[in-house]
Amino acid sequence: MLRLAVLGHPVAHSLSPAMHAHALRSLGLPGTYEALETPLVHLADRLEEVRREYRGVNLTIPLKEKALEFVDWAAPEAKAIGAVNTVLSLKGHLFGFNTDALGFLEALKAGGIPLQGPALVLGAGGAGRAVAYALKGAGLEVWVWNRTEERALALAEAFGLRAVPLERAREARLLVNATSVGLNAPEETPLPAELFPEAGAAVDLVYRPLWTRFLKEARARGLLVQTGLPMLAWQGALAFQIWTGLLPDPKGMEEAALRALGG
Repeated sequence: MLRLAVLGHPVAHSLSPAMHAHALRSLGLPGTYEALETPLVHLADRLEEVRREYRGVNLTIPLKEKALEFVDWAAPEAKAIGAVNTVLSLKGHLFGFNTDALGFLEALKAGGIPLQGPALVLGAGGAGRAVAYALKGAGLEVWVWNRTEERALALAEAFGLRAVPLERAREARLLVNATSVGLNAPEETPLPAELFPEAGAAVDLVYRPLWTRFLKEARARGLLVQTGLPMLAWQGALAFQIWTGLLPDPKGMEEAALRALGG
């Protein structure tokens, strides 16, 4: 019996249990996937519990960065991004991975979003680092913007990117909202409508609401758009593959997440 879970604080709203329950059923694997409320101060103890009793876990806010300290081994992409979102527990050892970067690229590919630069990543937090790392690795010219300029400059220096003012968005061919602006606030957007380019694509990692103001305004300008669910599904499918050796259908996981959202 596979024991899997997602750790976070808060975590009750997570769509991961719905996605991974679907994955287990679709592949005929006996197992459970729980949402375990885990404040940052309890992360070390929780991971010791994972070491003893679980095959693996996902990690979400605010645990991804701190988890690097507690795993026995971390994959190169997890070290580079500075965050672990997937832990495999095997024979008493904890192995840390980050599936956000590859999950983002696979979601773009599956959605027919062209990998064309320059790409402007809005946000220099954990999600922004994963997206910037992925796009740089895919060979694109990557620009970063953050409300706090120092964070954008630090990310740009770490990955060999360019920190730019928001007005450069007009010149980008791929826009990615990796900020939390718009989360549970449909009226908010990180980018004024007049700064959208004339062509290209826009992706929002926020999925509550599914159609953010950022995406609606991008679509109104004629840009290709993608919601946050495909990346969520792909990073989950890749995590499931790490735990089991089997890759579930990301589209099925996305549809399970959409049902859990009430869509």
